[in-house]
Amino acid sequence: MAREKHNWFQRYLLSVQREVRQVVYHPRYILLLSIGVIFSYVFFLTLMDEGQPQKLPIAVVDQDGSFLSRRLCHELSATQGVEVVAVYDNHLQARDAMQRMRIFAFLEIPKGTYNEVLQFRRPTITIYSNNAYLLGGSFSYKNLATMTKLACGAVQREVLRKKGYSEKTIAGLIQPVELDTHPIANPTVNYQPYILTTILPGIIGLMVLMITIMMLHYWIKNPYERLRLCEGDLMASIWGKLLPYTVWFSIIGITGNLVLFGFCHYTLYGSFFVLSIAFVLFILSLQSMAVLLVGLLPDMHMSITIGAIYGTLSFTMSGFSYPASSMPGGMQLFGYIFPLRHYYLSYVNIALFDGTPQQIIFHITVLLLFLVASYLGIFLINRRFSYEGVWRKLIEDASSEKEEADMPLSQTSTTIEQSLL
Repeated sequence: MAREKHNWFQRYLLSVQREVRQVVYHPRYILLLSIGVIFSYVFFLTLMDEGQPQKLPIAVVDQDGSFLSRRLCHELSATQGVEVVAVYDNHLQARDAMQRMRIFAFLEIPKGTYNEVLQFRRPTITIYSNNAYLLGGSFSYKNLATMTKLACGAVQREVLRKKGYSEKTIAGLIQPVELDTHPIANPTVNYQPYILTTILPGIIGLMVLMITIMMLHYWIKNPYERLRLCEGDLMASIWGKLLPYTVWFSIIGITGNLVLFGFCHYTLYGSFFVLSIAFVLFILSLQSMAVLLVGLLPDMHMSITIGAIYGTLSFTMSGFSYPASSMPGGMQLFGYIFPLRHYYLSYVNIALFDGTPQQIIFHITVLLLFLVASYLGIFLINRRFSYEGVWRKLIEDASSEKEEADMPLSQTSTTIEQSLL
C-alpha cells in the first residue's frame, strides 16, 4: 500500500519530532552550549557585581622616589577601581609585566619630578595602558588619568596656598566651573545595563550561529533519511530541524533577560513582552544567516570561519561599544546586515526610552526581513543537491517503494522471504 502524502505542516512536524528525538538521545551539544551561556552570565555578573570592574591590577614606575611620588602611589592604592600590585624601578620591567598580562596599565614618574614642581616647572607623568583588553585597559586608564589630574590640582593648591591666596580664590583658579552631575536612571554609574544587556545576547547569538552552521553541514552529508521523511520538502526539513534549537535558545535568552531586568533591577521602561519578541526574532535572524552561509560555502570549515568573523564583528558594528553614528557612512550601512545591531536598538528604544511603536517597528521589520536570507540559502542548497544527484536518488527510492507497494501480496511475501534468506 502506497504511503500517504502529507501536507507541509505535517512534514514540518515530522522533521521537528525527529530532531527532538535526536536531542534527547544525543544532548551533548545543546548541554555544552547551555553551560557556556550560563557560565557567561555568572562570569560577567560576578565580574561587575558592583557596577564596574574593581581592583584592576596596575603598577607604578617610580624613578623619583620623592614624597610626591610616594603620596601619589598611596592615593592610587586607596581607589576602588585599581590596585597597585607592584612598584618598578624602570620602564622595561613594567612593560614586560604588561606583556605577560600581569597588569593592565602603569604610571611612570620620571626622576626629578618633585624638584621640577618646587621650581615651578612642568614635569611630565606618563600613563601606559593595554587597550587590547577593552574593559581592563579603558577602566585602568580612566582611573589613572583621574588621579593624576587630582594630583595636579593638589600641587596647584599647595603652591597657591604658599602664595597667600584664600581657599575660595584657590578653588576658583583650579576649577573655574564646578560640574554638578546627576546621571538619570543610573545614579551609581553602573556599567552593567549598558554592557551586559547587549554582550550577553551577542554571546548567545554567536553560539546559535556556530551550532546552526555545524548541524546543517552534518545534515547535508547524509540528507536522505530526513528528506525521505519530509517527502523531499527542503524547507520543512531544514526549519523543522532548527525549531527545537530556536525554542531552547529563546527560552535561555528570555530567562537571562528576566535575571537582568528582574533580579538585577536593570532599567526597563517599556514592555518586557515586546523585548522578548525582539529576542526571538534575533535568534531566527541568526539561524537564517547561518542557512545562507551554508548555502554559499559548501566547505564546513570555511563557513564556520566566516560565521565566526561575522558573529564577532557584530559586537563592534552593533554600536554598543562605539557609537555607530560616529562611524564612516559606509560602515554605518554595513552595520545594518548584523541582527545584533537591530536587537540592540530595539532594546534601547524599549527598555531605556519606552519608545513608540513607530520607533520599534523598523528594527522589528528588519529582523523579519533577515528570514529572507534562509530562502536564498535553501535555494542554493537545493541547487547543490540537484548537482550532486540527491533528488535523483530520492526519486529512485520513492519509485522502488511504489513498486513494492503495487506488488501482489504473494509476490511481496516471496520478496521479503528472499531478502531474509
